[in-house]
Amino acid sequence: MNRLYFGYGSNLDAADFEHFCARRGFRGARLVPRGTALLLDRQLVFDRHAASRRGGVLNLRDRPGAAVEGVLFEADPRAREALDAKEGVPFAYRPVDCHAVLPDGGAVPAFTCIAPGQGHHAPDEGYLAVVRRGLVAHGLGHAALLAAARGDDPPPAVGHLFVYGTLLAGEANAGLLEDLPREAAMARGMLHDCGAWPAMVLGEGQVRGEVLTWPRQRVAALDALEEALPHGAPGGAYRRTVLTVRTSRGGLRAYAYVVDDPAGLPVIPGGDWRRRG
Repeated sequence: MNRLYFGYGSNLDAADFEHFCARRGFRGARLVPRGTALLLDRQLVFDRHAASRRGGVLNLRDRPGAAVEGVLFEADPRAREALDAKEGVPFAYRPVDCHAVLPDGGAVPAFTCIAPGQGHHAPDEGYLAVVRRGLVAHGLGHAALLAAARGDDPPPAVGHLFVYGTLLAGEANAGLLEDLPREAAMARGMLHDCGAWPAMVLGEGQVRGEVLTWPRQRVAALDALEEALPHGAPGGAYRRTVLTVRTSRGGLRAYAYVVDDPAGLPVIPGGDWRRRG
């Protein structure tokens, strides 16, 4: 059975992967792109040295509240063998199970490759060019790549938080976000009535709420409030995901807490918690 692989470095570039496979005899190995995705609570870093790349190579480290942009690929067994060889499994990188967040806010199981850190290593320009070429091919920007190459924190891939229930201004849990400016926003989905709080489900319809600057330093408190698991994984009461929300300034990418199964809870007409009647 083919698995989905989340690529974030040189494997984004088809030519680089194909050249490795041809050189090492992995005939027929192909990574088939299925679309862009995000890994939550991770950050790009150059903290591995590779002699074959003449400098630092990309890696991921845990960073609660951050997110990494990449691409999901379908990897058949032959492609898995090639990936293991290219990433030096198990001596350098190792496969790690993860959940990748899709552009519509859904999440799918996948794997990626992560290695123990060795401290910052500046990358060679040739390696940077390979990764940049891969990012461009999939319509992704390279600001995070360049910041990581300098040893800096990348700019946030997701800079806002969408709220629609007890975190709204004046509601029961608004104090967690009381010092942040807010503006009206809407997102695609349906709002369900849980009694003392609502639950947003992805899909048709619209949900009215507010958008705030994402308070990354409070992610643990927000996840605890919503009983959400780290990394946007399913299995909690809510799941942290990323949506495109609409404001008077246009579209913004924002974190939001959603429920995957409303379990028959009644729908709130109009998707507005404050006007639930």
